[in-house]
Order: sequence, then C-alpha cells, then structure tokens
Amino acid sequence: MWRTLHAWAATLWVAAIIVQVFLAGQAIANLGGSGDFTTHIGFGYTIGIVQLVTLILAFPARMSGRDKWISAGILGLYIVQTQLPGLKSVSPLISALHPLNAMLLFAVSIGYARHAWRIASMLAGAPAVAAEAPAKAG
Repeated sequence: MWRTLHAWAATLWVAAIIVQVFLAGQAIANLGGSGDFTTHIGFGYTIGIVQLVTLILAFPARMSGRDKWISAGILGLYIVQTQLPGLKSVSPLISALHPLNAMLLFAVSIGYARHAWRIASMLAGAPAVAAEAPAKAG
C-alpha cells in the first residue's frame, strides 16, 4: 500500500511539472500569452508540497536509501528551481538556467516515478533494495 501511494505521489509530481510548463507557455507573450507569469509562479511555489509528500512516503514505503536520496535530490532541484528566477538582478546568466534546471528536474522525476512503480509492483513487504540486485546469469 505505501509503495503504491509513493508511486502515485511521484506520478502526481511529474503531472504537476507538466502543468507548470503549460502555465509558463501560456504566459509567454511571443506565443500569444499575456506576459503575466503570476499563475506560473503561484503554482510553482505550491507544487513543492507534492515532492515533499513523495519524499516522506519513501520512508513507510521502505524505499532504499538510494531512492530516498534521489527523492530528496529532486526536492533539492525544485528548491533551486524556485530560486533561479530571483537571481536575475544578481546574475542573469545564472537566472537563465531556470528552463535548463526544469528540464533536468522533469527528466529525473520521470525516471524516479517509473522506478517507484517498478518497486510498487513487487511483492508487498519485500525490501525495495531487492529490485536493484543484479539478476544471476545462468
């Protein structure tokens, strides 16, 4: 049950990133948007709770230490993501990493969600590290 909840939370996080990118696209004036990023910003500051829940659920789901660190790393990338736009007055070059970090965050999050579902599909109660053990040849 916990692993399934964890996998759903990881999937919801990926969906939230997709919505966030859509909201950014809606605001881009060159794409016909209003130029107002208020919704994108507000949603962006709110969705972090989903990844925090994903990280918290990794513990009762008995995910491996590696998985917990990856989940924490995703939360860390999210925190960096929220800080990058504010750095434009200090360093526009660093601030310009915002879309690149978003791509990295999305890619890592997709991989993690897929992994979480593989773990969730294992027998209930088995340690998550069993899924990471290499298969025996022969």
